[in-house]
Amino acid sequence: MNWKDVLKGSCGSHREKADDEKEGQYDFEKKLVGGQHKIARVAPPKDKITAKDFEVLRDGAKKADKTDSQVEKEILAMFKKEGGALGMKNLKDIAPSSTLNRVLDDLMRRKIVGKHKDGDLIDLRGL
Repeated sequence: MNWKDVLKGSCGSHREKADDEKEGQYDFEKKLVGGQHKIARVAPPKDKITAKDFEVLRDGAKKADKTDSQVEKEILAMFKKEGGALGMKNLKDIAPSSTLNRVLDDLMRRKIVGKHKDGDLIDLRGL
């Protein structure tokens, strides 16, 4: 008896299916427990943890490392790139929403950025 026979004998995978067994009858769906639900909600599919979930979480951690001044510089560079006006969807990859909103509020208070009646952000520096 070699080591493979010993392992197969102990886990039951060596046994053949009986005639009355259905395909996949003994496959069990693993349920998410504890904080795993928070990870699974990050990227589709929402009920399973995938590599995409961890990729999104890693990118979020990278965004959190930026200072407010770095975020401000990136926002102003995006205005220049887009021609002076842009929507929030253009800024979502720059920083987490809490940091982004804080920096935008500061820029609006200093009258560097304004908000259009349709909701777009406008660069007021050249006006």
